Amino acid sequence: MEEINEDLMRFLDADEYEDKLMILREIRERVDDHVVNMMAASLSLSTGGASREASLDQIRDYLTLQIKYDGKRMRQ
Repeated sequence: MEEINEDLMRFLDADEYEDKLMILREIRERVDDHVVNMMAASLSLSTGGASREASLDQIRDYLTLQIKYDGKRMRQ
């Protein structure tokens, strides 16, 4: 049985976009492709076979946009 990745679980358990972005910044250098794909899938993002770095950038950009445009509305 495969071990559960603690970094992935922290990301998935975070309720706020700001928290997810902070976790992404913390774990960026140590996550593998599988974890990155799971993070993207949890946000309904398709990485389209992009590189690990490009996928991480895509996740970061998505979270940044969510914080900017939807963050306040999600808290109500």
